[in-house]
Amino acid sequence: MSCTNRTILFVMSRLPFPAVSGRKTSLYHYCRILSEELGYRLVVAAFLEKGDKPEEKPDFISRLVVLPKAKASKKIGYIFKDSLIKKKKPMQVSLYWNPEAQKIVKQLAEEEKPDIVIGDMVRSIEYIKDLQAFRISDLDDRISLRYQRQMDSDMDGINPYGAFLDTLPKPLRKILSVKFVKRFVVKNEIKLLGNFELEMGKICEKTVFVAQKEAEQFNEELGEKKAVAVPIGVDTEFFRYEPKNSKENYIGFLGAMNVAHNENAVRHFIDDILPSVKKQIPDAKFLVIGGGASDELQRLSNDHIIFSGRVKDVREYLDQCKVFVCPMIFGSGIKTKNLEAMSMGLPLVTTSVGAENINARDLQDWIVADDEQEFADAVIGLLSDENKRQIMGKNANEFIKKNFTWQVAKEKFQAIFEELK
Repeated sequence: MSCTNRTILFVMSRLPFPAVSGRKTSLYHYCRILSEELGYRLVVAAFLEKGDKPEEKPDFISRLVVLPKAKASKKIGYIFKDSLIKKKKPMQVSLYWNPEAQKIVKQLAEEEKPDIVIGDMVRSIEYIKDLQAFRISDLDDRISLRYQRQMDSDMDGINPYGAFLDTLPKPLRKILSVKFVKRFVVKNEIKLLGNFELEMGKICEKTVFVAQKEAEQFNEELGEKKAVAVPIGVDTEFFRYEPKNSKENYIGFLGAMNVAHNENAVRHFIDDILPSVKKQIPDAKFLVIGGGASDELQRLSNDHIIFSGRVKDVREYLDQCKVFVCPMIFGSGIKTKNLEAMSMGLPLVTTSVGAENINARDLQDWIVADDEQEFADAVIGLLSDENKRQIMGKNANEFIKKNFTWQVAKEKFQAIFEELK
């Protein structure tokens, strides 16, 4: 551990605990590394998501302050005024904007006098941009790129508003769910996000991405070398490798179902891939692990399609699977779900989008297939061949242990903070 009396203020759009989703897992380990391994006093200011329990704060967070969300009526006002009329802020920012929260963050900064302030994704960066400290814009990935890919895919069944849609009156939900309205919203959001990402990149001293490729592309657009990659890791002890001896033909998917790219991936697999799998393996079952599934999505459940809902320990469900799939059509960054499944020794079939920025060996560490029939054939081949599953699962685990540990993230943070000395 480094010897330092310095303080970091980390503003987040969700609590970094418990580590039950991809982004929460990253934030949890970022906080742990900054505090326990690099020796900083860590102050976290965060909004709450459904099910969050602030009282379960881990010891490595010295101080936790819950930020108040604006009322739904206020959010609608901010979206229409700042995102749709003035075109000043992305909808992602307007959704999380609250002047009361801004006052709290400023007061925290005055009390704590942090040396470093970090904003978690575009939703939180607005709160740190004017603070007097070494500012880090932790974008994670290019959401503007993710939205562009989302718009380029089939807009039917896609919810670009996330869980916020469920808080709105039913008539407004219907209007916002019309296809041409969604397309307008996403197109507007892409432009606003692209501008906002670059604006924050210019204001903040550093911008962090999980993928090296996205950091390099951002620096080219920015015209400065201010963006760096801090890759996510996997707790390989927690997601421990064990040979899989599942008796049933479960095919697993992991993710929050109120996130557009996850919902779309699940629909894509159910509609376009699973029928071909069932023709060859009639007892195949698709196990969707994660909460947030809409009523419409859950209506697809049957004896062969199972939605677990939010679970306490995803490993118990992953252990039931013979194969893991990531049939994503759009997205960006690095897919944590793939790393965790691979660490546990699950053979993985994914698309090119799901494979981005991981650089594993095709047909050895995993299988990459974009064609629907090729994807289905890969799943069928793995379900039918236990030896192949065991070999690929072991390869996947070894790849993760060599390339995706949290030690790399620690070293990257150390390099960033060297500039402060």
